[in-house]
Amino acid sequence: MLLFLILALFLSPACSAQGGKWDLWTPTQLPGVHPGAHLSAPLSPEIQGPGFGSYFYIKGEEQGEIQSIRVFVGILGLIKGIQLRFGELWSPRYGAPGGRAQEFLLEEGERITAVDGSAHVCIWHLRWTTSRGRQASFGRAVGRRFNTSAPTPGQQLLTANGQHCFFCLSGIGFKWGFAPQKLSSQASTVASQEQTTKPVEVSGMGRTFSLDFLY
Repeated sequence: MLLFLILALFLSPACSAQGGKWDLWTPTQLPGVHPGAHLSAPLSPEIQGPGFGSYFYIKGEEQGEIQSIRVFVGILGLIKGIQLRFGELWSPRYGAPGGRAQEFLLEEGERITAVDGSAHVCIWHLRWTTSRGRQASFGRAVGRRFNTSAPTPGQQLLTANGQHCFFCLSGIGFKWGFAPQKLSSQASTVASQEQTTKPVEVSGMGRTFSLDFLY
């Protein structure tokens, strides 16, 4: 039964690359998205892989920088799902069900600066490269190779998006940019700028006065 599903997936017209190049979907070309529909988040400039099925965008970049990456790898070695940790907050898992979770934990101050991999119908391989030269590889190197990296020095991976079907990730894209401002520093800045007043009552000459002092 599993072999039949694999063959059916590979022979499906929606799962094939045309002319040796992957189709790059625009928002109005996404399966199930009507022309003029508004997506809650922008597509990456390019989605690697054939890109079919349900679209996803991993939200959470406003919570902080990526601290850990969790990839779900199927029994055949293909990539089934992905999950990111922003600061201390894990995003939901996106992709097809199943697979064994494998995690890449970044060190303090370390950032993702490049990603490469391969795809053939599904995303089969993902390799993450950090600002310190460390690499983490998931899956098997099967199919057409792709690679992408931060376009400007000092930029890093902010989040990812892509598409998936019932069986695997079919496409993945990467959003690059400068590090978001940390929420903790924002909160402390706002708090330091706020001035509070405390009324103090003073009695004298038969009258009571209310004075406001700044603290």
